[in-house]
Amino acid sequence: MARKPAAKQSVIDPPIEPVALSPEANEVGKLYVAITAALDTAKAGGLPQGFIVAVLHALALKETQRLLGQ
Repeated sequence: MARKPAAKQSVIDPPIEPVALSPEANEVGKLYVAITAALDTAKAGGLPQGFIVAVLHALALKETQRLLGQ
């Protein structure tokens, strides 16, 4: 018995609206630049990349705990 071809589904993407940058997004950008500069300075100073990652992870974990009230 032959199968009927499946009906084609039409998918229409909604128009893309420009995203308004909030003041928080600007602050995140500044934070990113500061962290990147600090990482470059630490690497240039001879700190191992693993140490830098460990410090950033510990800070992120501590901040998460603080935000959750733990």
